[in-house]
Amino acid sequence: MESVSVAMIRERLAGIPQFPLPPPYSARWHRPGDEAAWLRIHRAADALNTFPEGKFREQFGDDHGPLARRQLYLCDALGREIGTATAWRNDRYRGRPFGRLHWVAIVPEEQGRGLAKPLLTLACNRLLELGHESAYLTTNTARTAAVNLYLKFGFVPDIRADRELEAWRRLREVVAPAYWAAAVAAVPGLA
Repeated sequence: MESVSVAMIRERLAGIPQFPLPPPYSARWHRPGDEAAWLRIHRAADALNTFPEGKFREQFGDDHGPLARRQLYLCDALGREIGTATAWRNDRYRGRPFGRLHWVAIVPEEQGRGLAKPLLTLACNRLLELGHESAYLTTNTARTAAVNLYLKFGFVPDIRADRELEAWRRLREVVAPAYWAAAVAAVPGLA
């Protein structure tokens, strides 16, 4: 299947599924110096993108103030960062302010341990705490596990081009049936 970048949206963040972080894992917010941890996590977890040294600054700038409120790190029992997500923002998505679930990743050796759901819960809760009523994200059709997880969290396709509509139609085979029904209800053109 061709890999296509797609957007997903959740018009109302209220009612986000709540999954607790299992022990011995913990979560914390960004601190100056976390750039290296962010790069390490994404380099290990994301084969679809490249992460040169300047990628963090390109994405987030130099002001650590917003990151201290918006960038989350999951840590293992030793306090080592093993996952990250950013509760970012876009003041002009679809012509209005939106929260943005941005750069979600967990290192491969920690995947499959039930950490992605709590990571999304924490990031989406933070978006709500920061005053966002709606959120969106971008992902890739090659990330079928992530697409299913986002659908489980109530995000639905946000079709921006014919290419994306076709990509979503091809995803039907790998999307859980209950989630596909919710996607079709939100975007009738998928049926």
